[in-house]
Amino acid sequence: MKFISAFVLTSLLVLSSAHAQEPTLESAIETYKARTELQNHIDAWQAFVLIADAQPNNQQAQLWCARTSFFLAHRLIQNRKKADGAKTAKSGIECSLRLAKSKPYDGRYWELMNRYKAAATMNLVKAFKAAKPMKEALEQLIAMDPERHEGYVFLAMAYRELPSGISWGDNAKALEYARKGQERAPKDPEAILELAECLKANGKKDEARKYYDAVINDSVAPRDLEWETGDARRWAKRQMKKL
Repeated sequence: MKFISAFVLTSLLVLSSAHAQEPTLESAIETYKARTELQNHIDAWQAFVLIADAQPNNQQAQLWCARTSFFLAHRLIQNRKKADGAKTAKSGIECSLRLAKSKPYDGRYWELMNRYKAAATMNLVKAFKAAKPMKEALEQLIAMDPERHEGYVFLAMAYRELPSGISWGDNAKALEYARKGQERAPKDPEAILELAECLKANGKKDEARKYYDAVINDSVAPRDLEWETGDARRWAKRQMKKL
């Protein structure tokens, strides 16, 4: 059976079977710790979705669901499984909307992250249309709490990744927001990595090298994001070699 068919079939069986053994948040987290193997990543995500659907007022369940949906969607899309990536991101959006009721910033942040990832599965016209309102949404997110770094880092990434001319991409703006994000979280691996990427995009190779090195040697992994931090460090090493 092809992977995409197995993925969809397994998801339906796990999420719809009333007789399936109900996972706990603790057991799902244990599975997630072994997410180097793609199937474990998928199994953990399915468990988080199931728990989040069953416990809509459980903040932690919604956060795990929203966050894991984004990272799994990213991984699936990288493996050219766009349809599965889009479905995964959609689940993340649903969990994010529930999370926003009690934690507005976190819920909105992960909603936008999953919407941005879902847009990556669309054709160019639809993707650019979906990206059009993103800048205003991210500016509003930053306004919700100007001292948090996540909104700045996300906006920097969007400015850097989106093409100028046919969209609102702007490398200079990307660098401006990346610096603001890293200033607010000087040890956060994603904040440092985005600053390095923006410096590279602006032709500032020596300074970029300094921050890639900081990702590898000086960053501190946020709680429950150790694997993602490891991925950021591996990417930084690859980028260092290119420089």
